Amino acid sequence: MKRLAAAALTLAILLVLASYFSPHWTLYRMRSAIENRDYESFSSYVDFPALRSSLKEQVTGTTGRKPGVNPNHGNSLESLTETIVNGLAGPLIDVMLTPPGIIEMLHVGKPGITRNVVVSTLTQVPDATVLPAMTVSYRGWERVVFRGANLPAESGNFVLRRQNLWTWKLAEVELERQSGKAEPG
Repeated sequence: MKRLAAAALTLAILLVLASYFSPHWTLYRMRSAIENRDYESFSSYVDFPALRSSLKEQVTGTTGRKPGVNPNHGNSLESLTETIVNGLAGPLIDVMLTPPGIIEMLHVGKPGITRNVVVSTLTQVPDATVLPAMTVSYRGWERVVFRGANLPAESGNFVLRRQNLWTWKLAEVELERQSGKAEPG
């Protein structure tokens, strides 16, 4: 009976450890796919619709806003500018968030559209063949955030979201937070 209890306890501990380290395994598999230039395999670790939605909400500033609610309080120029930005941002994000574009973002270690992301998207061949070391932190059972290890937390994060007990997908980004301080000069 003690052997059975010990075996059950050992199995339970192994399952908990496997579940805990499963996001690290996902990052390892993403890294391997990039190094092998296996973009189809890499794509299996990305939830493209959720990632596009996350980036669009942050770029257009519509996070949590109810449709039809205008925060500009009648300022028609701001409303026009917001309409133009929203109209352009969505299609551009749809075009940029391809496997090569995401690989370039991961290579930089933080989310955002850079010249290399644009070039990689247009050529469909990323320059990056290796990823930097990443800092990984857990935000509860369902979310894990990561970014380049040499970058501060304010630089933005990539977010893995749990799909089931052991499967994770890149599903969100958190863009760089602005400090709110005015630049001198």
